[in-house]
Amino acid sequence: MKSKRIRRYSGFTITELILAIAVSSILILAVGAVMMDTQRGWMDSYAKVHGGAATDAAVAKTAFDKVVRKASRSIYHFNADDDITVYYYNNWLTSTDPDRAARFYRSTENPSEMYIRHSDIETKEVLAEVLLAANVADLEFKPISGGIEMKMALDDGREATTIVTTALLHNE
Repeated sequence: MKSKRIRRYSGFTITELILAIAVSSILILAVGAVMMDTQRGWMDSYAKVHGGAATDAAVAKTAFDKVVRKASRSIYHFNADDDITVYYYNNWLTSTDPDRAARFYRSTENPSEMYIRHSDIETKEVLAEVLLAANVADLEFKPISGGIEMKMALDDGREATTIVTTALLHNE
């Protein structure tokens, strides 16, 4: 009598393969979702740091600090809450009186823009006018002991930021 040998093939059944594919698909989708959230968070953070409102705030703060710190402590004019003129020395070694003026103001044509205008006091000539910030929602200047405070709120539609800076007036 012939003995029948049963051959067994080693391998996976179709059910095991489908189950393995399903589990690995779920894991891949979970890792992909985490990576997408991480990328979205990174892009939002990058946009806030390098976006319009943050950059404008930094530029306005730096210009305000630089000009006001060399301004005269005794001569400045608040033209409105959002408009100030400070007087400073072009060359403090040779000048006895302030000979330059810097006006920080919001544009009347476009109130969302903040400018600085440098001018010569004697000739009234405008030396430079520079846009410091766009998307200005609120701007306020006020005197404090020995200096001037600037509070500015910016909103570019994607991001809103508020800065408050104080610059001390160093010159007499």
